[in-house]
Amino acid sequence: MSVTDYLAIYGAGLSTVVAIWEYFRARSKVRIVLILALEKVDGEMQHGVGISIQNPSGHTAHITNVSFLYPSTKLTVLARIKNMVRFKRILRTDGWCHSALSLYGVEDRCPASIEPGKSHWIFVRHETLEKVLARAQSRRLKAVVQDALWRNKYSKAFDYPLVRQISPLLDEGNQLVDGCTTIVKSISDSTTD
Repeated sequence: MSVTDYLAIYGAGLSTVVAIWEYFRARSKVRIVLILALEKVDGEMQHGVGISIQNPSGHTAHITNVSFLYPSTKLTVLARIKNMVRFKRILRTDGWCHSALSLYGVEDRCPASIEPGKSHWIFVRHETLEKVLARAQSRRLKAVVQDALWRNKYSKAFDYPLVRQISPLLDEGNQLVDGCTTIVKSISDSTTD
């Protein structure tokens, strides 16, 4: 083999790697993170879950809907296999119920465009989460974001803890008192009961 053959092989390999790189870089991606959150609403501290929809890609992401998922039924292994055969794909949310935030009066500000390197924040109050979880098999939640082309992106499952109340976090002046350690203590106390 001559030098030109080696250069041709190198050029073909390099162009393939660059094409694959550009394909993955050009795709619009979003990442969904669910976290415990405290937020001041109407002058009062509220606790609940924050949904952070992040855009780490180099392109603007357009989202049209945000929903919660909660486990509504326990499926047997046989039922899961039947559903896989019936729908011809692996169903990651089999047995989970989709519940739009708008059904519970949560303002998700959708449709929204998220610029590259930016995020979109939605706060869901504790009372709303308890309404959602009242029909659930467990206290696990997922969030799903749908884009303009009806592509869904799911968050990881989030175990929402039992939190009794937020009043121990506030002093007489309705100011936050050492919120992080107090809410962690409140959560750990409620899980040991």
